[in-house]
Amino acid sequence: MDKSNYQRTVLSNGLRIVTEFIPHVRSIAIGFWFDTGSRDEVEDYSGIAHFLEHMNFKGTSKRSAGQIAREIEGRGGILNAFTSKEVTCYHARVVDEQTARAVDVLSDITHNSLFDPKEIDRERDVILEELKNVEDTPDDLVFEHFMSQVYPNHPLGRPVLGNTQSLQTIHNDNLSEFCTQTYHGKRVVIAAAGRLNHKRLVRMIEKRLGNTLGIDQRRISPVTPEPINQRQDLHTATQQAHIVWGCRGLSYSDQRKYVLFILSTLLGGGMSSRLFQTIREKYGLAYSVYSFMDNYQDSGLFGIYAGTQPERAEKALKLIRKEIHKLVAHPVSARELQRTKDQLKGNIVLGLESPNSHMHRLAKMEILTGKWVPIDDVITQIEAVTSEDIQLIAKELFEEQALFTTVLWPN
Repeated sequence: MDKSNYQRTVLSNGLRIVTEFIPHVRSIAIGFWFDTGSRDEVEDYSGIAHFLEHMNFKGTSKRSAGQIAREIEGRGGILNAFTSKEVTCYHARVVDEQTARAVDVLSDITHNSLFDPKEIDRERDVILEELKNVEDTPDDLVFEHFMSQVYPNHPLGRPVLGNTQSLQTIHNDNLSEFCTQTYHGKRVVIAAAGRLNHKRLVRMIEKRLGNTLGIDQRRISPVTPEPINQRQDLHTATQQAHIVWGCRGLSYSDQRKYVLFILSTLLGGGMSSRLFQTIREKYGLAYSVYSFMDNYQDSGLFGIYAGTQPERAEKALKLIRKEIHKLVAHPVSARELQRTKDQLKGNIVLGLESPNSHMHRLAKMEILTGKWVPIDDVITQIEAVTSEDIQLIAKELFEEQALFTTVLWPN
């Protein structure tokens, strides 16, 4: 990305606007990002951040739910949202001449929702069905149980959707209060990428949101000390045994995350990875096996997933641990390290082929680091990783802290 195409403006109320001009496209991807998610919830109202995201599409003082959808989709655009552990995002993709309309709709739904009690009751039923869908999907459900192991009695360990009990406690006054505390200038980042004019976009946003203020409730859930090694075996209606093995990882601000990116890619990132070649290709134990990682503001997650026949689950676990031991005990060869670096660099560059991916990257960097990091700098960080770095981080993660195993078995 050419640095001359990146621009950043901070409004007087603290709202941040970051953009990237991409001259060869005819569209714009824009996201209203809020520095709040399920991590900001108290247990009694677990799921309120996600509930609020749903309710913001159910009507405002200017638009009905149907009008909100038609304003964007009726002109060929896409409107959607998501809630995660630490952020909530409302985003749109439109042709460039519809930029003002997208800004108006996103501003409206995030700051003028009505929270009609009848709509709340109706949407509660929708979210309860969403919960049941997770319970009916074992390879989703196993991750929910795994998170509760890694972060016990902590918001990071609770499902973003909440639970059947907490959802019953959420009403319009709770939603309004949560919105006031979190959906205001200092916790808002508006990111956009595509064929745009930064100054014009800033004027559009300032006109609509320049005076929005709120009660700044800071995040009050520091990560608790790690529990000891644990394994949990659970049962549900499934044909396979679903395995997740892992540990706490690194925060987003930890520069060693580039080392962990390479370790994860080498271990379980694609068909050429060690786990895929061993567990699937050599032994035929699983169709799906991969590693994953998440970075939070002050913590992180690293893990491995495998789905296999129940009678093969223990063997698959044994092979996972064997591959982990190899990383700790033996340096990665120069040839394998360079191949993994090339794979990771290619994945990053290919992942930035659309305005939407550029928009997401802009927002995450602003929220998590407060600065823009050029792709060339990321590539430099990746190239600087050594075999010794990988071995050191493997020892730290897999020998010096708690390890967790969750297995979801058939009934």
